[in-house]
Amino acid sequence: MSKAISFPVKEWFLENSFPGVRRCKSDLFRIDKEIFKGKSKFQDIRIFKSPGFGRMLSLDSIIQLSESDEFIYHEIIAHVPLFSHPNPKRFLVVGGGDGGVLREAAKHPLKEMYQVEIDRQIVELSQKYLPFISKGAFQDKRLKIFFEDGFKFLRRYKNFFDVIVVDSTDPVGPGKILFSNAFYKILDNSLTDDGIAIFQLGPFLDFNLIVKPTAKKLKTLFKYVHPVRLSMPSYSCGCEYCFLIASKKIDPASLTPKEIAKRLKQSLGSKEKTLKYYTPDVHCASMVMPKLWQI
Repeated sequence: MSKAISFPVKEWFLENSFPGVRRCKSDLFRIDKEIFKGKSKFQDIRIFKSPGFGRMLSLDSIIQLSESDEFIYHEIIAHVPLFSHPNPKRFLVVGGGDGGVLREAAKHPLKEMYQVEIDRQIVELSQKYLPFISKGAFQDKRLKIFFEDGFKFLRRYKNFFDVIVVDSTDPVGPGKILFSNAFYKILDNSLTDDGIAIFQLGPFLDFNLIVKPTAKKLKTLFKYVHPVRLSMPSYSCGCEYCFLIASKKIDPASLTPKEIAKRLKQSLGSKEKTLKYYTPDVHCASMVMPKLWQI
């Protein structure tokens, strides 16, 4: 019979496993400083500082971001769909209450930006304790923000958004509905004919459990469905992480570094210097999958 491992809970953060069978070990992060610990209407929230990772945000005991590598996640999930679309004007992020996706999207010449976030407290706490994430994006004049359920929000919009980023939590709690067939159908209706959507999925450890079944659902609605690959040191034992990008008319995997570089220069100009991870070559490389992860 195995014995439970004890450790000083005030000195260490133990990340929960999801959905319970995903991996045979848990991740521990040393706590240098406790910054916030509380509970909103929807989830447990914790912000702390850890050696090597800096400030970290967890929801329901699952790490959402770290100061050291959040830019990898946010640059890829925002710029891959935005540069895959030839002329995006209306942009939506579902979730993303920390403001990282908005920060990157705001670098583009978009006419309108929308955000729907179910938990107002995430936005408030992120602006207070994690301002380096949004960098003022919540004050962008192009932004309209709504605090409500993303499923209900999208019902009001048809053929409206050019790019939608679903920056959700894992498929438990308030994020569970964002992994359903019903949500994908409503999202599809809210996209323009040449619209593009990208979805946070999780680590490739969950390929058979989450990634492959989700891709199967999306393929009933979209002609092009492709994994997007990135490395996130603070996530799930540091494994490779997966987004899924989907479109009816545009194949993001067919774009060349030369075409992406052209769009990047036209859209970002001098703001290209603010990018830490994303490049046209990285964009294309993120679409290259090993044999076992091809869908």
